[in-house]
Amino acid sequence: MASRSRRREVAMCLTLAWFGAASRDLHAQDVPSCVASSNGVRMVTGAPYSALGTSETITTLPSGERVVRQNHIRQWRDSDGRTRSEITLSTIQGEPPVEVNTTVTVIDDPAARERYMLQPGKDVAVTMPIVPCRPAANPPELDLSVGPPRPENLSKNRLPMKVSPPVVLGERKLDGETVAGRRIEATIPAGAIGNPQPIRMSAEQWYGKDLQVVVEATYHDPRTGETRYRLSNIDRAEPDASLFKIPENYRRLSPGAAPPPR
Repeated sequence: MASRSRRREVAMCLTLAWFGAASRDLHAQDVPSCVASSNGVRMVTGAPYSALGTSETITTLPSGERVVRQNHIRQWRDSDGRTRSEITLSTIQGEPPVEVNTTVTVIDDPAARERYMLQPGKDVAVTMPIVPCRPAANPPELDLSVGPPRPENLSKNRLPMKVSPPVVLGERKLDGETVAGRRIEATIPAGAIGNPQPIRMSAEQWYGKDLQVVVEATYHDPRTGETRYRLSNIDRAEPDASLFKIPENYRRLSPGAAPPPR
């Protein structure tokens, strides 16, 4: 069994991947539009909120038994586009899943082009540069870079697969928010990864038009199960500014640097 420190390290590394960190710099006046393949950090201003995201993965074993795993993401965003995410991870998908049972806190400041990953037990903030981008008004396809953690194999750049054009699902109201839906399907051809039969996957997202975040999503992959995500307890009030700052007693470190002695 992996040690607690090793599990935390795995969780932090995968969290960085989920949030799409980048290393190049831009001028303040030059913030491009995000696209589905962008590795930039989305900068949404003038739409503050806080909410709780719940990601639930249901796996059906050969015996027919259903295994349910949940992860939670507490989220805040202020009017300047700064975000804070407190990600409570019980497991990370894989074969087999990795049990982590830890919480990772990530603060993004697009205006400062910095990300901070807080380590409360060490009073350390791991800092790294990010590249901000603004959400495209009409994205050309379903954007898998937006929203909650999802099965990575739905990314068409990782495996030989056929990806369908996105299907527009229209609009509906969800907890008072107007959301727009899109769906894509992907197929890994038989024999591509030793699979005797084609493997069919799908992703469906309902995107809050005013919030500019994913409010509900479903990802299906027969190898790992079905992942359902839902944003709840949405509050449109301005969050406390202290949520987006590094605590004064914390030291800043670059990724990979040794933590200071305690």
